[in-house]
Amino acid sequence: MKKVRGLAVILLLVFAASGFAIGAPKPVVLRAMTWDSAEGSAWAKAVFDKFEAANPNIKIELQPMPDGYDDRLLTSLAAGTPPDLFLVWDYPSLASLGGLAPLEKTGIDFSGINPSLVEWNSYKGHIYGVPKDWTTQVIWYNKRVFDRYKVAYPKPGWTWDDFRSTAQKLTHVDDKVWGAALSFGDPYDWQNWFVMGGGDYLSPDGKTMKGVFDSPESIAVMKFLTDMVLVDKVSPSRSLLSASGGTYAMFTSGKLGMIHSGMWLLGYLSSKGLPADDYGAVIVPAPAGKKPVTMMNVSGWAMAAASKNKAEAIEVLKFLALEGGQTQGEAGWAFPVSEKAIKATGLLDSPVTRVFYDSLAYALKSPAFLRTPEYAEKCSQYLEEAFDQILLGKATADKAMAEAVKKSEKAFGR
Repeated sequence: MKKVRGLAVILLLVFAASGFAIGAPKPVVLRAMTWDSAEGSAWAKAVFDKFEAANPNIKIELQPMPDGYDDRLLTSLAAGTPPDLFLVWDYPSLASLGGLAPLEKTGIDFSGINPSLVEWNSYKGHIYGVPKDWTTQVIWYNKRVFDRYKVAYPKPGWTWDDFRSTAQKLTHVDDKVWGAALSFGDPYDWQNWFVMGGGDYLSPDGKTMKGVFDSPESIAVMKFLTDMVLVDKVSPSRSLLSASGGTYAMFTSGKLGMIHSGMWLLGYLSSKGLPADDYGAVIVPAPAGKKPVTMMNVSGWAMAAASKNKAEAIEVLKFLALEGGQTQGEAGWAFPVSEKAIKATGLLDSPVTRVFYDSLAYALKSPAFLRTPEYAEKCSQYLEEAFDQILLGKATADKAMAEAVKKSEKAFGR
C-alpha cells in the first residue's frame, strides 16, 4: 500500500512539473475565420489575445483566408463543419441558408453600438452578427497631382460636373497621369451614384430590376460614368490599371488624381510611407441641387448555427460587442462601431478620417444586396456584365442595361 501511495505522489509531482493541473478542464478551442491575410488579421489577433488573457479556458484559433473566402465558408457550412465564428457582410444570403445563429437572446449587449450598424447585421427581425467596423466611401485625392497641374482641391458640396471637369484637368496622358480611376469592378461601390441620379439597381422590395436599372434615369447615370472613361478618357483602362499594380499603386505613385474608396485605403497609404499631407478626402459629389449619397461598408462577427461550442463563442461575441472595434479603429483601417470607441481612437481629430464619419449621415440605408438574399446570383453578375459590355464597346448603355434586366428576370423565373 505504501508503494502505491508513493507511486501516486510521484505521478502527481510529474504532472505538476509538466504543467498539468489536476482537475483543470482543457481549454475549448474556437475557430475564427477572417477574409484578411495573416498580416491584415493582426488587429483580430490583438483583440483575441485580450480576450484569452481574461478567459484562459477559451482559446481562439485565427484562420486568415484572403483567397476564396466566400466559397470556403459556404463549403464548410454545407458540410456541417464551419468555423465557430466568422466575418460576414452579406447576411441575407447566409441567414436564408440557415447558416447563422440568431444572437438577440444570447445576452450580448448591443446598447453601446450604433443602432444602424446593428440593423445592417440583421435580417428579418433577427440579429445575426456583432458589428466589427464600418466605413463610408468617399473621394480620395492626391494633392501632389493637384498641385502639379495647379488644380483646386475638391470641397464639400461639389457637383458631378465639378467632378468631371476636375478629372479632365488632371488628365495628362503624355505624363501617364489620369484624373480618376473608374474601373467599376464591383457594382456595389457605385449604386449610390445611380440613386443620386434618380435611378437604382433593384426595386425597394428586392423583387425586380425591371423598370429600375433600365429606367431613363439609370441609363443617364450609366452614360455619365462610362462616358468619362470612353469619351473623356480620364481613367486608365482596366488592363493598364492591372499592369501598373492596381488602383492604389497608381494613386500612391502620382499617376491618379482621384479614386473612390473606403477608409481601408488609409492603412495602405500608411504602409507605403505616403506622407499624410500628400492626400485628402472629400464626400462624394452630387448632381446639382441634390444631396450626396454615400455607400457604406459594414461587416460583423457571426456565429455558425452548427457550432459545437456556442456557449464559448457567445462569450467571445459579448467581449467583441463591448470592445466596439476600438483595436481596429486605432490601426486606422475603419471606424469602430461604438461612439465611445470612436472618441477613444482620436479619429475625429483628423480632417481626413472625419470625412468618413460625417459622410455616415448620407449613407444609403438599403443597398441592393440587403433587399434580397438572391442579389449575388440574380442581380450582381448581370450588373457587372452591363458595365463590362459598355466599357468594352460591345453595347450601348441602354442595350447593355436592357439585357441585364432580361437575364435577371429570367433568373427570377419570370
